[in-house]
Amino acid sequence: MDLTDKNLSLRFYNYLCDIIGSPDVVKTRRTIFTLLDLSDLVSDANDISSGSKAEGLDLKGSDYDRMFSAPFIRVYERLNDVQYDLDKIILHMDTHDSKPGFTKLKLVSNHYIDSIQDLCVTEGEETFISSKLFREDGLLDGMVIHGPCKSSPSGDYDSAECFRCEEWITPAQQWIHRSHHTLVTSAVQYGVLFVPIGCKNSPNEDLEWRISFSITEKMLIYSFSHTQLLCYALLKIILKDLIKRKHGELLCSYFLKTIMFWLSEEISPSEWKPENMISCFLDCIRRLIYCVEYKTCLHYFIPENNLFEDRFTKDDQQALLDTLRFVYGSPWTSLFQTETFLNYRLQSVNSHWKALSASALSCFSYTCIRVSCSPCSIYKEFKRFGNGHTYIFRKEMCAYFLCACYMESIRCTDFYNLADRNKSFYKQYKILFCHFKISLQLYSVTSWLLLASLYYNCKRFRECFDIINYCLFSCTPDKIYLHPANSWAEQTVFNQMNQSQGLLHSFKYLIIENVLFQYPFCLLPNELIALINGESLQIPPVVYSYLLQFLCCYHLGDSRGKHNALYNLELTIRKRYFIIPNKIIFKTVYKSLDIVKAINK
Repeated sequence: MDLTDKNLSLRFYNYLCDIIGSPDVVKTRRTIFTLLDLSDLVSDANDISSGSKAEGLDLKGSDYDRMFSAPFIRVYERLNDVQYDLDKIILHMDTHDSKPGFTKLKLVSNHYIDSIQDLCVTEGEETFISSKLFREDGLLDGMVIHGPCKSSPSGDYDSAECFRCEEWITPAQQWIHRSHHTLVTSAVQYGVLFVPIGCKNSPNEDLEWRISFSITEKMLIYSFSHTQLLCYALLKIILKDLIKRKHGELLCSYFLKTIMFWLSEEISPSEWKPENMISCFLDCIRRLIYCVEYKTCLHYFIPENNLFEDRFTKDDQQALLDTLRFVYGSPWTSLFQTETFLNYRLQSVNSHWKALSASALSCFSYTCIRVSCSPCSIYKEFKRFGNGHTYIFRKEMCAYFLCACYMESIRCTDFYNLADRNKSFYKQYKILFCHFKISLQLYSVTSWLLLASLYYNCKRFRECFDIINYCLFSCTPDKIYLHPANSWAEQTVFNQMNQSQGLLHSFKYLIIENVLFQYPFCLLPNELIALINGESLQIPPVVYSYLLQFLCCYHLGDSRGKHNALYNLELTIRKRYFIIPNKIIFKTVYKSLDIVKAINK
């Protein structure tokens, strides 16, 4: 490659870092989800972050996947290895008559059959857990089935319950011998997962479970150089913005990930560098064309499973090849006409910033719904792991998560009786105030509004009113409303302030979030109890400020103040001021308006 090509590749690499994220940004995104998983582990949960966001990518349309490994179930490949545990349901892999990569899960003992009876299917003398019944069990209103997952109505959040085998299974043994990767030991020690979906058109489809290597796959993605990750991101952009629009669901992102794994094994690590960005990307497209042309995409861990088997008709294959060959022959035309690149250029033109740059900002929006352990517990884990994970547990991120844990403890506090002013109440009140002081280091407006809620429930309406006015004064248009899809302009502002002032300062003075209430909802005013539809409730900050202001005026007998609060509430909703475009949020907002209108009659 000549000097001109190298310079062009370097410029393209830097441009992609602005759109997709720099190495530091990717590291921060991964850190967020690693710490979320740690907080779940500390609280005895078994949640695992997966999907694009956990891999460090935050492209438009990227999903956030959570896998929940059922702790009361353990899977074994061989009956001879079974270790009976009265606290666990033991399952045995039965791969007979199943395509490679899939298995049935057979109940070894009927000891716990009563607890899972509704999820089982008996064939002769053998009892199996049905993937179909398990997948559909406990489906909440509004959630939909998407593959092995339960998905949110918006489609940006997937949750999959799965089972774990703590051994590396025989069908994937050859990967251990084939791979020279340093993470083999960690992968083998973890084992594999089983997600509830069978092989399409298999006679046993409803009984079969897909063998998942998602933990090892995430480790492999983490081991990618940044050039490799950018190539992977470009493939995903082409898939979403070009291929899916023309060819529907012929290809999925898992196929692209598989191709990246094979290429990473075949191409020397020294080749994946910024000055080779263009040639590396074209190598990826060339391999994808080859796979489609020969209808061959072998599973990375179980090569006997051809992911492209019976995937395309001849017409589908030819149309897809035409598109891919056009991308390979005209990469600039193809990439710069994608929605992702067009949006970036449009936002750049409309921004006063010299260059926009992606950040980890939107990934922080997931911390408010997932931090689930006590501050003391997470602090002990930081101390225990700190020396070996210095980049993960740097001081600012530790402080951020500790503040998030204190906020969580505030939301989940169960007051004995707010009407009683006894000794136990004041003791709890004092502890809670300490938690508020800590949380204010990070969540300025949100913490103040929860404190206002506490005053309201204690019938201290004037103090509540003063706090509300302060919060409304703080909710100015120059603030950034944190949500899962912040613009590049917002991310750039956050990057600049984070680099100059630090993470905590940036969140305290720049970021505004929804007010989150959680079970047992002790801080939520009684008048708003009807808004609850689950274990948590989110209300936009300005909307909640005017709701609380209206209720304070109502109890104080201030008719004029009540009228002004209602007017401002309606104006806020009409202008959608600090209201995320989300169906659930809109439903909550309009229902809250109906509640205060009913009170006002």
